[in-house]
Amino acid sequence: MTDPGVTVGGRFGRLYRLLDWPLRLVGLNLLWLAGVLAGGVVAGISPATVALFALLREYQRGDSPRPWQDFWRHWRVEFGRSQLRLGLPLLTLWVFVFYLLVSRGTPVAAGVVVLTAVYLATLAYLPAVLTHFELPTLQAWRTAAVLAWRAPLWTIGLAAALASLGLVLLYAVPVALPFFVPSAPAALISLVAARAISAVTGES
Repeated sequence: MTDPGVTVGGRFGRLYRLLDWPLRLVGLNLLWLAGVLAGGVVAGISPATVALFALLREYQRGDSPRPWQDFWRHWRVEFGRSQLRLGLPLLTLWVFVFYLLVSRGTPVAAGVVVLTAVYLATLAYLPAVLTHFELPTLQAWRTAAVLAWRAPLWTIGLAAALASLGLVLLYAVPVALPFFVPSAPAALISLVAARAISAVTGES
């Protein structure tokens, strides 16, 4: 990583900042895994994910968070409320998986696939919404849905970018999966969500 005491400008400055990201994502991935385990896996997924997105947003804004301290601070704050705000929507995914399996080969399969895609697009924005705004649970869900479908080009681009990233990690460098999933997809979602929020609301 670059020395915080040295200021490098121009193209080299951007290059140094870009080179910081691989190690940063590996560190965030390890923190996320630790957060999941600290919550007994099932209860740890939601607070760890919100804490991950909170740190990513700070990095992308040019801030300098303290990864270890700030991650666990967000994790503790979010442990209870994130179970409903994010955990319930994640749990609901199994309902869609069930209906996808049941409807396979039937005329309603296409409709279920479309509904699942709509739900996944909304769910992808939810952790970013939770870290960008301080909203009640229902309003946060509604905001994620509005954001996903009032910025359709960003949403389509996000889906394509996530698919490309997944293929690269899975087939080109599968050894990187434990080090960059979910941190790399989360970084991409966080970046696109910030642009979509700016496009829809005018906020930075």
